[in-house]
Amino acid sequence: MKPLVIAATTLALAGPAFAQTEPATPPVTPAEQAQDAATAAENAADQAMQAAEDAGAAAADAADDAAGAAAEAAAEAGDAAGQAADAAADAAAEAGDAAADAANDAADAATGMGDAAADAATDAAEDAAAAADSAADAAATAADDAAAAGEAAAEAVVAPPDVNPPAISEADPGVLSSWLTSRRIWTTNQPSTTEWVDPAVEERPAEWQDIAKVNDIVLDDSGQVVGYIADIGGFLGIGAKKVLLGKDAIHLVTIGNDTFFATNYTKAELEALPDFDVKTVRK
Repeated sequence: MKPLVIAATTLALAGPAFAQTEPATPPVTPAEQAQDAATAAENAADQAMQAAEDAGAAAADAADDAAGAAAEAAAEAGDAAGQAADAAADAAAEAGDAAADAANDAADAATGMGDAAADAATDAAEDAAAAADSAADAAATAADDAAAAGEAAAEAVVAPPDVNPPAISEADPGVLSSWLTSRRIWTTNQPSTTEWVDPAVEERPAEWQDIAKVNDIVLDDSGQVVGYIADIGGFLGIGAKKVLLGKDAIHLVTIGNDTFFATNYTKAELEALPDFDVKTVRK
């Protein structure tokens, strides 16, 4: 439609120009003008239709070209995807084959290890049986030796010698020196000139006094008791005066369950004795 307007405008402007330059021509009637305008409009319409047809053909060609390019690209992409899928399938097949081979190798190795373990177990069982047989033989030999030794020992019984032991018993026990050296010495507070007489009492008299403790026993070269060393005074053996007493100066007395030494010497009389000389005894 736009070309028709342009053509009509052109014709309208061109009319006066021709009128000015050309020689006088017969005037154009309105009918002729209308005819010319219609003709121009038809030409413009033809041109527009031709342009539309050309544009449609160009568009169709462009669309065909684009469609062809897209189809080719899609085909190429499909081919590439197919090739990739084939490659992946091949890789998967190869991986499966490798896994199967590895599994077979592992199975073969396990079978070999099982055979080796079975052989080792058999060898160990045989060694254990041999060791048990050896141990049984050794035990039998040891039993025979022990029996022989027992028989020999029974035949070689030694009779105890007669060492003339003292006649002591639970009812009439002996006395150990360690027991004697822990006995206390009590004074009867009688005059020291009084002859000693074993007291016949059931309990210790109240006038008796604890004055000393036997520290040691003195023997002669024949092993006979010849005296006692007594600790006079002191505290727990500290600061005590040690004196040597003859074996008849003190007497072992038992009253009830208590056993101790008793004497007629007073504490003052015992403290008046000279200090014991340790150089007079062997130690």
